[in-house]
Amino acid sequence: MENSVHFESLFISVKPIVFKLQRTYYIKLWDRDDWLQEGRVILYRLLQDNPDLVDDQLTFYRYFKTKFSSHLKDVIRKQESQKRRFDKMPYEEVSEFGHSIKDRGLGLDDYVAYKEILERVEKSLSQDGKDKLSKVIAGQRFSGKAKFIKELRVNFQEFSQHVLG
Repeated sequence: MENSVHFESLFISVKPIVFKLQRTYYIKLWDRDDWLQEGRVILYRLLQDNPDLVDDQLTFYRYFKTKFSSHLKDVIRKQESQKRRFDKMPYEEVSEFGHSIKDRGLGLDDYVAYKEILERVEKSLSQDGKDKLSKVIAGQRFSGKAKFIKELRVNFQEFSQHVLG
């Protein structure tokens, strides 16, 4: 209990640093509580690594400000990096508007029908035809591929928009 009270009093003393850095840096989708939470996390890590800093208040504030500022810069760097553009997109609950998203794939019933036709076609093919079919499914190239697909297309007319290009 005493440790948590001491921690909170230390955190209250560094809150102005957190709020000043909040005005300095912009982190998308963070609100006031996020800033406070990150400040607490950084303070906790700082005290774990350097428990003796509490004795020298001036050094303690400098260390906290440097560590928190570095943490924020890392978060911003991650936010702005090209590889992490997906992280910047706000979360949207798909169930709220999923009905309006156009589905270009097969529905479950269509998929079952497609698999049945595929099995039937595969049974009717010679070994060479089966090899060619597996290459078509895998997207591999081979001589006569276009002609082979044209011959198969008759069996898959109802799925023409989804399969066999």
